[in-house]
Amino acid sequence: MNVPEITQDNFRILIPGKIARVVSLIQEKDGGTVIEAMLKFYNSKIYSLLEQERTKTWYMSALQLFQEYQQE
Repeated sequence: MNVPEITQDNFRILIPGKIARVVSLIQEKDGGTVIEAMLKFYNSKIYSLLEQERTKTWYMSALQLFQEYQQE
């Protein structure tokens, strides 16, 4: 069986669900709107790492990503 290679071009299909869950966790913790929570996450250091396949942060669970976000 041929396993596809994860690259910068295709890894983005793996992260939308994680992003949605992290945003939900941020909203639960901080309150506010979904948009505000999304902006907080999108402006974080951990999201910057998540955008780059080479960092392998896409391996992390949504909870791990949220915990990293909280430590910033």
